[in-house]
Amino acid sequence: MLGQLGFVVLAGIKFGVLYALAALGLVVVHKATKTVNFAHGAFAMLGAFASFLMVVSWQWPYWAAYVAIPLVIGLAAAAIELVILRRLRQADMFTVVIATVFLGIAISEGFRLTYNTELLAVPSLFSGPPFILAGVIVTRDTAWVIGGALLTALACIALFGYGRLGRGMRAMAANMRGAQLCGYSVDGVYMLAWFLGGVLAGATGVFIAPVTGVSVDLSIAIITAGFVAGVIGGFDSPRGAIVGGLLLGLAESLSAAYVSSAMKSCISFLLLFLVLMWRPQGLFPERSGRRV
Repeated sequence: MLGQLGFVVLAGIKFGVLYALAALGLVVVHKATKTVNFAHGAFAMLGAFASFLMVVSWQWPYWAAYVAIPLVIGLAAAAIELVILRRLRQADMFTVVIATVFLGIAISEGFRLTYNTELLAVPSLFSGPPFILAGVIVTRDTAWVIGGALLTALACIALFGYGRLGRGMRAMAANMRGAQLCGYSVDGVYMLAWFLGGVLAGATGVFIAPVTGVSVDLSIAIITAGFVAGVIGGFDSPRGAIVGGLLLGLAESLSAAYVSSAMKSCISFLLLFLVLMWRPQGLFPERSGRRV
């Protein structure tokens, strides 16, 4: 019984860190630009698809995917902000949000037309024997996904919270006019935020590709889980995104194991409604008087 519970919890943590990484990309873009990027799931799907191309089709080493793909997706996201979204921003923020919705749909449908298949399988990074941790069998790939995704998320939080690159985004999030008076460029900060959000989306895709495979449905699954995790933790809180992702992953895994598999599909929306009704600012919102 305890062994089964440990396996269920481990599975929840595995998906939870992936949800947290996806939520963190949404939070970073929203925190700096006040825009919810609904194309984030499509960017992550592109990252997963790029993993399939590099590892399976081109036979490149796996480490190259983890290094190159997040940077490429980040540059693509920054280019989209420069070419498309920056012009739309002159209208209003609602227009930008609607543009991200249809941008995500266009990317997903483009993938569907390019690869007319239900699922593209990506091999695991590690194939060695599993090990036992506290009575639970842990595969090397599971340990890598949990550890790698969590370290990536923590590194992003450190960069955003303490690094020089994140200073402008923190200033813009706190007070746009004040940040401009301090010499920060709105266009530069927005592009940097979209680049960092794209990097996190690409990293999410690389980490999740061996777990779920690559399909059009991956785009919807990631944006849904990332959005719910962000709302649970607090959409202005990078640290809350990690906690929200872990809570969502554990809730889905436990409900699927001990209630029904169908419950896994609706638990995220149930949590979303409960948090919005009880604590709409999220469970771990940023303090308003924080240091910039």
